[in-house]
Amino acid sequence: MQATMALAERVSSADFDEMPLEAKEVAKQALMDFIGVTLAGSTEPLTRILREEAEEQGGHAHASIIGASERTSTTQAALINGAAGHAHDYDDVHTAMSGHPTVPVAPAVLALGEHLNASGRDLISAFCTGVDVECILGRYAGPAHYADGWHNTGTIGTFGAAAAAASLLNLDTDKTDQALGIAGTRAAGLKSQFGTMCKPLHAGHAAATGLQSANLAAKGFSSCKDILEATQGFMDTQAASASLDRFQDAMARDAFTQDICFKYHAACYLTHSSIEATRALAASNRFNPQDIEQIDVFVDKGHLRVCNIQEPKSGLEAKFSLRLTAAMALCDLDTAAIDLFDDAITRDERLVSFRDKVAVHAHEQSRPETVVRITTADGQTFEEAVNVAIPLRDLDQQWQKLTDKFLTLATPHLGDDGATRLASTCRNLESLSNATELAEQMRAAG
Repeated sequence: MQATMALAERVSSADFDEMPLEAKEVAKQALMDFIGVTLAGSTEPLTRILREEAEEQGGHAHASIIGASERTSTTQAALINGAAGHAHDYDDVHTAMSGHPTVPVAPAVLALGEHLNASGRDLISAFCTGVDVECILGRYAGPAHYADGWHNTGTIGTFGAAAAAASLLNLDTDKTDQALGIAGTRAAGLKSQFGTMCKPLHAGHAAATGLQSANLAAKGFSSCKDILEATQGFMDTQAASASLDRFQDAMARDAFTQDICFKYHAACYLTHSSIEATRALAASNRFNPQDIEQIDVFVDKGHLRVCNIQEPKSGLEAKFSLRLTAAMALCDLDTAAIDLFDDAITRDERLVSFRDKVAVHAHEQSRPETVVRITTADGQTFEEAVNVAIPLRDLDQQWQKLTDKFLTLATPHLGDDGATRLASTCRNLESLSNATELAEQMRAAG
């Protein structure tokens, strides 16, 4: 099967009017959430370094850096905003992609959309197209790609960004196929970098590389036309469990954006179920925390290679520690607060004492729920099972939750009026005639 060409045809024929209403609504939510987490990440050291690098390299001022006054080239803006958006690991996830769908795609859409004076409808359509490609390829690749050490947000995210950019550029099927080919040979990201600045760099690199791949294809740059299915192509070299049957099943779906899951804890998403379960047990008031003898956390075995740092030493490592985040939940700390995850939190004596009582285990048989079992000194046990990877279907409720999160993140940078105005612009994005207005509001923090 000519998988790459089939995917390119889907991208080139995408139409805003034919997209499900739920997908378009969640797209607006995802873009607002991305802007919020990017504003929060705009002052992080990794963002500062990337901004300094962009300033040294120079370039035409085509696109905005979120949370700053300056503008830079579209690829540099995508790189910086993508990395800043993932700096706190507070951006959304998608089970079909097995990664973070928005943070590679949104920076490319916003940067190129601003440069092209795209409409809000164009931004939404391109975003949904990019997310669809990520999810289709996530299904195509299967679990081995991630299990073998590839970071889907960086690898598969590159294809999503390229597809979104190709959509904004109105590339035909052949040039979209070339854009995917160029993106595929440059896609990268290793899970061994989790807990370092390179993990958020993966997202920014995917956004910038995907955007540039579409620009190159638009100018006639050539690539192999079957990068996905070719011998020694992307799937052959990086996805041992790749399945064309799963690809075809995914292609049969009309949209994936509506299934995005949003984050309400500023840590790795695979810690969220255990945080929620531990928090629920602590809130039940059925035991005194000081009487706890042991805390057993049972997770899917894949978690053990992602977020099982036993004794984190930095705030970044803390985000990838099932043991420490469970201790934080037990102590009723606000894990939604991005400032909480600093180096000092890893040395807090009370947290460390609870962390050392946590043992992490893999489920004997695969199951989606995380189970937390607390045993007290007198032998009593208390247990809770939670699976956060279920999309919220009440979109009004989701708007409220995400708006609250956004205002918390954006207000320190934009002020009350600026944050409220930007949230309203995102909510009514389809009525926006020119992306420049959105860009000016994102840039106001500078």
